[in-house]
Amino acid sequence: MTNATPQLITALDVSTRKEAEALVEKIDDNGVFFKIGYQLIYGDDGLGLAKALKAAGKKVFCDVKLLDIPNTVEKGVAGLVDIGADIVTIHAEPHCMTAAKRAAEGSSTKLMGVTVMTSLDDDDLKASGYAYGVRDLVERRAKQAAGIGIDGVICSAHEIELVKQASGGKLMAVTPGIRPAGSATDDQKRILTPSQAIEIGADHLVVGRPIYRADDPYAAASAVNDEIFAANQNITSFRAADATDAEALSAIEDNAAIVFRQLGGRFADIDFSAMTPQFYIDAIGQNQIIWLVELRGEPVGFLRAKPVDNILYCAEMSVLKHHHGKGLGEKLINHFVNFAKAEGFSGVAGITYKNVPWNGPYYLRLGFSYLDDAHIGEELRAIKTSEIENALSHAGERVVFGQRF
Repeated sequence: MTNATPQLITALDVSTRKEAEALVEKIDDNGVFFKIGYQLIYGDDGLGLAKALKAAGKKVFCDVKLLDIPNTVEKGVAGLVDIGADIVTIHAEPHCMTAAKRAAEGSSTKLMGVTVMTSLDDDDLKASGYAYGVRDLVERRAKQAAGIGIDGVICSAHEIELVKQASGGKLMAVTPGIRPAGSATDDQKRILTPSQAIEIGADHLVVGRPIYRADDPYAAASAVNDEIFAANQNITSFRAADATDAEALSAIEDNAAIVFRQLGGRFADIDFSAMTPQFYIDAIGQNQIIWLVELRGEPVGFLRAKPVDNILYCAEMSVLKHHHGKGLGEKLINHFVNFAKAEGFSGVAGITYKNVPWNGPYYLRLGFSYLDDAHIGEELRAIKTSEIENALSHAGERVVFGQRF
C-alpha cells in the first residue's frame, strides 16, 4: 500500500515512448498522474502514449503550452480533450485562455495557464522586453485567468500565495520546479521542496529529474508521495459545522456539482438549487451531523450524516472541484465510519450512482458493498423510494452502499 496521489505529477521528460513506458513500469503503483511534454509529443509518439496511459486508468497532463491565434488554440485544445487529457496547458494570455475555454467547455479537462516559466527571473523578463517583474506579471495573469474562468495556472511555488490571493482562491496552482531536499536545482531558479509547496497551497506538484534520473525511480516517487501525504496531514483539519458555515456549505455543494453537469446527458439536468444556505441551517437545526474538512483553515469539503434505522446514513458528501484528488473524500468517509463505530451504530450506508467513477466504484474501493432491499431497514428503504431519489435516478442507476460493523 503506497501513499500515491494525483497531486504528484511525474514528468516523463525522456526521448522515446519506449523509455517513458519503462519509467511508468518502474514507478508502478507510486505513479497516478504523468506529464507528457514537447520532447515526447514532437520527438516520438507522445499522443499515442497519452491514450495508452488513459486506457490503463492513469491521469495525463499534456504540457503543450499553446500560444497561437484563437482558432488554432481552440482546435488544438479540442483535439486533446478528445483523447481524454486531464490537464492541458496554454499560455496565460487572454486570447489563448478564452479560446481554450471554449474548446474544453463541458469536458472534464482542466486548463492551466502558464504565467511565467520557472526558469525565468526578473532579469530574463526585462531582457525579453516585459515591463513587469515576475511577481507583477504572475499577479496580472492570475487575475485574468480567474476572470476568464479557466481552472488554474502553472506557477512557481514562490508565487502560489500570490496566485491564490489574486484569484480569490478560485485558481488551482500547479507547481513545477519542485526539488526534494538534497536534489540538484538544475536549471530551475524558483524552487521549493514538496512539503513546503503543499503547505503554502500547491494543488499539484510536477517532479521530473529527481524521479526519472534516480537510481530507483520507484523509491524516489514513493518518497515524494510520502512527503505530500505528511504535508497534507499538517494542513488538514476536521470540525463540526454550525449555522455560521451555511454559506460555505452551499458554495461547496454548488461547486462540486459542476463535475456532474460535465457528464452531460441527464446529469446536466440535475437540479441542485435546493441546497441553499437555509437548507443547511435547517439540517443542523434537525440535529443532522455535518463535518467540515478544512485546508489551512479554509472549508473545502463536508459530509452530512443522520441516524437512520440503527445505522448512520451518509446523506451527502462534497469536495470543492479544485481539491479533488487529495484524498479528502476518503478522510471524510473514514471520519464518518469511525464516529459511527464509536457511537455504537451497527453500520453505515448511503445512496449513490452505481456507474459514476467517483460514486459507486469509489465506495467499493474503500471497502463498502452494495446492499439490496433485503439488507436495509424500513427508513432507508423509504429514503431510497423518496421523491428526491426518484428524481436523481432519472440520470442514472442509484444503489445503496454500506458496511456493517
